[in-house]
Amino acid sequence: MSASLPPWRRQSALLADRYLDVLLGDLPTLLLLLAQAPAIGVLCVVVWGGIERDTPSLYFVLALTAVWFGCINACREIVKERSLFERERLFGLSTLAYVVSKARVLIGLDLAQVALLLGIVEWRIGLRGSLLWQAPALLLAAVAGTGLGLLISALTQRQERAVAAVPLLILPQILFSEFAIPRNQFSDFVSVVEKGMIVRWGYQIFVEAAATSPDYFEIALAFGVLTLMAVGLHAAATIALSWSNPEEFL
Repeated sequence: MSASLPPWRRQSALLADRYLDVLLGDLPTLLLLLAQAPAIGVLCVVVWGGIERDTPSLYFVLALTAVWFGCINACREIVKERSLFERERLFGLSTLAYVVSKARVLIGLDLAQVALLLGIVEWRIGLRGSLLWQAPALLLAAVAGTGLGLLISALTQRQERAVAAVPLLILPQILFSEFAIPRNQFSDFVSVVEKGMIVRWGYQIFVEAAATSPDYFEIALAFGVLTLMAVGLHAAATIALSWSNPEEFL
């Protein structure tokens, strides 16, 4: 490892290796997380496989599932190591390095889950639009979900509370959407909140990708917003974790 790298980057690489070893050491849990993707993919095939084409509701379910993957994967990963983190921070552990190390491994898990889910749905149903848009859209939604999960984990003190908080943050993704009420019936408040939902932007990419004449500005905007959400949520998790001692941010 190059000595010219900033200290937090060297720490991040070492911590990521350690975290990956821990994850691979708990093979039943890892397999259970990975199994979610083909299981949900098969359920999508059962529901939508009997119709002639994919539908907007399928796009919404795929985007929602990606956010769920990221959030449930990450929601316990900080809180379960809280005492270890606090002890190592006393000896110079960078908060940024710690969060980045978690994100590096979890994003790899997101990638595997998205590939399994999208592969099964594409194989058995066939989606309109290009996979070159759909796959990155789902991955970005999952990465944003990972940031949300890490934020939950940084803000809670017990694993049970972190897991319990996930449905409370996933449910608004459904309630503040056009699948709850038609978009033309949104109040001003609902319209604003809906734009803050991760699923909304992943879904938008799928809709535009399936259109006969895609709106490339809307696609670019959705990708941009998802990227900002992913970066912002990971940054928020880092800030929340370092809040008790701001000097330890780096």
